[in-house]
Amino acid sequence: MPHVIVKGAREHNLKGVDLSFPRDTLTTFTGVSGSGKSSLAYHTIYQEGQRRFLESLSSYARQFLGRMEKPKVDLVEGLSPTVSIDQKSTSHSARSTVGTLTETLDFLRLMWSRLGTPSCPDCGAQVASWSPDRIVTAILDDHTGEAAMVLAPVVRERKGEYRKELIEWAQKGFVRARIDGVVRRLDEDIQLERYVYHTIELVIDRLTIKKGVRSRLAEAIEQALQLGDGLCALVDTKGQNDRLFSTQRSCPNGHGALPEMEPRLFSFNSPIGACSRCDGLGETFGFSQELLVNDADLSIRDGALHVFTDQGRLVYGRLTIDHLAEVAKAFKFSVDTPWKKLSKSAKKIVLQGSGKQKFEFAWQRKSAMFSSSGTDKIAFPGVLGHLENVYRPSRARHLDRYRAATACPECEGSRLSAASRAVSFQDRALPEILALSVDDALTWVQSISLTGNQDKIGCDILKEIERRLVFLTDVGPQAGAHGGEIVAAGTPDEVRATPESLTGQYLRGELSVPMPEHRRSENRGALRIKKARHHNL
Repeated sequence: MPHVIVKGAREHNLKGVDLSFPRDTLTTFTGVSGSGKSSLAYHTIYQEGQRRFLESLSSYARQFLGRMEKPKVDLVEGLSPTVSIDQKSTSHSARSTVGTLTETLDFLRLMWSRLGTPSCPDCGAQVASWSPDRIVTAILDDHTGEAAMVLAPVVRERKGEYRKELIEWAQKGFVRARIDGVVRRLDEDIQLERYVYHTIELVIDRLTIKKGVRSRLAEAIEQALQLGDGLCALVDTKGQNDRLFSTQRSCPNGHGALPEMEPRLFSFNSPIGACSRCDGLGETFGFSQELLVNDADLSIRDGALHVFTDQGRLVYGRLTIDHLAEVAKAFKFSVDTPWKKLSKSAKKIVLQGSGKQKFEFAWQRKSAMFSSSGTDKIAFPGVLGHLENVYRPSRARHLDRYRAATACPECEGSRLSAASRAVSFQDRALPEILALSVDDALTWVQSISLTGNQDKIGCDILKEIERRLVFLTDVGPQAGAHGGEIVAAGTPDEVRATPESLTGQYLRGELSVPMPEHRRSENRGALRIKKARHHNL
């Protein structure tokens, strides 16, 4: 691996520092304030890189840029032109992470798309190839009597206007296409925005599924698969209720097909890879479980949750604690058990509902003017589901206090779609690796052993991932005149093993920044300004 070599650096308080660190990696300079970190990184390495870049320009260009003094250093080797970024948050975007900024995620996405093993998001079965005949048989078995359309996906989440392509498809005899979810005739004046993602699916045939149309259906499927590069879709006549089929990636239990295995399938910044519920942000704004709990020491019947009235009725609804008690009995827990002692599964049923299991709930409502009663046979919606259903702007004043940004219930904060999460590499899904610390990620990368064709594909990718993990340079040992020396340089483990390194002491857990036992009070006095005369004051 190529290195940058620095010898005899003497800027500011540096004491003839010699240093070697690898190129194309994230190198972190650590040390106490005033130890010489900026003198080494900015005033020596960056300044020398800038000076060399300016000297490479023509004399005409240099006259407009001025001169840059050579830093006090004997030798710098292996240095490319450098860029300095101010010390501040690099991005305020919720879509930027350490993985995206260091490009580590780009290589992880490439790894999963090339070497990942896909499985069905619904049942977990390993995805297999389906022949056209198997697709036709599945459609006849599962959709007999339905009016449907066979579609060929020719553009999937790509930017562009596609004027030329739309004209060519019309000239080839295609009459309709589903464009961004809407079925349109190709003889219309179709204007697509150039910088917006589009999906275009040609309508190959419209027919009612029955045994007598097998040959016609088979012909449509064959044509759709050819145009869609192995993908085709069956939808109803309104262009809804999609079922995707693939000759390369289909669930053996009939739950549909996975999209093409490409890097953007594993990107939460891509419409294909992002979770549809949170749009790739990992969070949704809704009712928070933590805010709904009034007192975890109490039972639901005694007031553990804020959502029941004094009369035991669910706010803005007909269901009561007694109805919840019926649900609890069916799932073998009790509303009289303290909230903190309920199991995770019991809390999940209370908050998220009973799923497909239905109950017969008798209800009665009385007021001064009228009374009504009835019976509903429904699944218990769960406290969170009920609150989302009854939320209105007119009720915001009462309910907003229980709302907050929470982890997306669909992707559980991983940001990725179900199809992305169903692909594994080395028996691990991508969100598991993204949740690792830098140390654990490095250990995992170094533990991977590839053979045969996998090694040919993944060897260089693994090297790129490993290069982007942290290299530490600890400057010190103290500040000012007592600093300016390299205490340790290497991987986090190597710095951790250096006894005299202050950073190493924190990495070993010998030193820490403890959470203060007592916080400052909110009453901090007042700031007074007297006789301010700046500018026009």
